[in-house]
Amino acid sequence: MADETVIETPTDTTTLPEVTTETVTPDVAAEETVLGGIAPEAEAPATEVQTEEQPASVVPEKYELALEGLEVDAELLTAADPVFRELGLSNEQANALLPVAKQIMDKAVSAQTSQMTDLMAAQRKEWLDAFNADPAIGGANREQTVHLAGKAMDSLGYVEGHPFRQLLTESGLGNHPDMIRMARRLGELVGEDGDFVRSGAGSSSQVTPEKRLYPND
Repeated sequence: MADETVIETPTDTTTLPEVTTETVTPDVAAEETVLGGIAPEAEAPATEVQTEEQPASVVPEKYELALEGLEVDAELLTAADPVFRELGLSNEQANALLPVAKQIMDKAVSAQTSQMTDLMAAQRKEWLDAFNADPAIGGANREQTVHLAGKAMDSLGYVEGHPFRQLLTESGLGNHPDMIRMARRLGELVGEDGDFVRSGAGSSSQVTPEKRLYPND
């Protein structure tokens, strides 16, 4: 009997590495199509922002406004009322605006007053320059004009310090050439005793009664 050959299966087996398959999911967001181009990324859901509700201001039926040291004008209140209501201001909020409004008004009045003062000063200087340049009443005749004009004012009762003369100074009309010219002319008509002398009064007093009755004799 022939010898049988026994093929033994080796007991030591080498463990082969386990092959795993991974399914690759294509990136849909980045996938490009012929007609659509690159698909837009999905938008994140909007997050609601919680805000604390502010209590609404109560608009009064009638605004009661007061400012310390100042009487609020009724006409101004009437004009401001619809504005306050349109803004939805409460009575307290409207009162809080009054000091600011007063400051704005004070500055506006101050600026306007300063502008008017500057204009009056410029006008006063313009009249004075015109008086000095006038050869009839200014220039070499300036001192005489001032003397005669002052004499006329005194004769009319408008002595130095009189309210009328103060008004002429404050308004600047005391420098107006026509005012000065008129005062000079009146001063020329004032006699030595301060009374106004009518034209021809001296010559008529020397006419005798006979001459008046028989002027041709």
